[in-house]
Amino acid sequence: MQDLSFHFDNPRFTFHDLTFSVWIYTYENVYGLQAPLAEAQLNENELEVRSAGLTWAGGQESSPGECICRLRRSPQDGSVQVEVRASHTQKIRCIKLTLHDRPRLGLLNLRPGPLEAIPDDGLILNYPEAWQEMLTPLLVFTPGPDGRCPYVRSLDNHVREKRFALVPRGDGMDVELIWEEDAVRQKRQTVVPAWEIGAVEQPETIYARHALWVENAYNLRPWETRRDVPAWARRTALVVALHMQHYTGYIFNDYAQALDLVDWFSTQFPAENTIFYLPGWEGRYYWQYGDYRPDERMGGEAGFAALVNGIQRRGAACMPMFGINVVNKNSPGFEQWGAPSQRIQASGNRCESSVDWDGSRDYDLGWGAMVNPGAPGWQNRLVEQILSLHERYQFKGVFLDISAIWWNDPNFHVYEGTAELVRRLRSGRDDLLVAGEAWYDAMGAVTPLVQCGHRSGCMTWPDVPYPPAFDTYCRSFGHLCLGDPGRGSTGVHELGYNPTWQTPLRKGIIPTVTVVDGTLEAGRAGVEAILEQARQYKEKFL
Repeated sequence: MQDLSFHFDNPRFTFHDLTFSVWIYTYENVYGLQAPLAEAQLNENELEVRSAGLTWAGGQESSPGECICRLRRSPQDGSVQVEVRASHTQKIRCIKLTLHDRPRLGLLNLRPGPLEAIPDDGLILNYPEAWQEMLTPLLVFTPGPDGRCPYVRSLDNHVREKRFALVPRGDGMDVELIWEEDAVRQKRQTVVPAWEIGAVEQPETIYARHALWVENAYNLRPWETRRDVPAWARRTALVVALHMQHYTGYIFNDYAQALDLVDWFSTQFPAENTIFYLPGWEGRYYWQYGDYRPDERMGGEAGFAALVNGIQRRGAACMPMFGINVVNKNSPGFEQWGAPSQRIQASGNRCESSVDWDGSRDYDLGWGAMVNPGAPGWQNRLVEQILSLHERYQFKGVFLDISAIWWNDPNFHVYEGTAELVRRLRSGRDDLLVAGEAWYDAMGAVTPLVQCGHRSGCMTWPDVPYPPAFDTYCRSFGHLCLGDPGRGSTGVHELGYNPTWQTPLRKGIIPTVTVVDGTLEAGRAGVEAILEQARQYKEKFL
């Protein structure tokens, strides 16, 4: 964690047991409140702080601007809601509310599990972060000296960035609550939705309260009644991740071999309860993103048609994989539909991302571009490709890779764009399931079935720590980095090999088996264990 190397003379204010300060950030500098111009009005359950001027350079210089901070305390439970308004001559990027001198406690609601103590060098957590830390903008701390669990949460009903920084200060710590405006909407005046600070006897109390708030904020509907889950999808008790072609061109299973595997699985477990998920169906995994079509090396159009028809003739569902925000710059027409859609950070800087695709131990291979699903050029391209293939082959499911990634793009809304893309795919196609990768609270309204996340190879499950916040509305299945039961191969770049090959048996997690080449021969016992788990899941949860 990096920090200022001097004391910023920013005034602090106290309300009941809260001591706080407010920081205002533009793209040029950081500003505090001007103490001589700050006025505070206090009554028993309300405090209003107004500052008619700001400072910079640690308080050495003054700046035009205004900040109004209102705090309201609930007489019922003692929680405090804080709202901040600010204006400046420059565009405001974000506003930080710092809670000073808080007890240095651990955290209960992180993935993959609780954190007993905040590290000495501090901790920064980000929302939305669909793979690792923050499913929702809520932090619940371990019990304090009074036995109660302190918490902080944001009551923002839009997907916008929040950063939570926990900064040790002696025996205590500062808790920094940073709210960043949607880059598309940033201007010289801003209003921060309420932060709530409180404490509960049992963590489940705030988990349940916050889950209900999320349900209302994003209009979530129960899994059993949501309209974007076809009837056939509600019967799913097994997902078979049937790997086809690796990035390097290595073929795990061609279309004919895959169909033989479908035949075997259909004799072992009811096909009507199975989804066959197809990574690398279009050829070189990821390399082909942006230009989807069956691969000649694996059997061409006729072979792919036979595979999809074979899966669905047996009563199962076929779900090919598509990339929602990564494309190959070498794809035909990239300059027309891809270049104008590329990922831009809030500051305007272009950001590209990659992984070690080929074992070179380097990420900079140069062919991949991050694109925004909200950009019309790319969205139109992807929707047209998927729907053209769906019309031709009639697969029942579509998997959108990395669908829950989010960044603060000043050109196009990422979350809203993703929701619109999914809406377009399903328009007039009530029997089509659109699934995605990873999950945070608002994504529960977009992709009802999601692949779980992972952190350095450790699976992170979206039903942790409070299952009803997830499994009331959605279902998940194992991430592609789940190893196969034969040799632990993931079939993809994530880890390469993973000794974890089975998902836990819980309502929100559909049993998943990874299948590469030789899985049945080398890992039959493990495959059969997963099939038995799927039978238990079907009996217990369907």
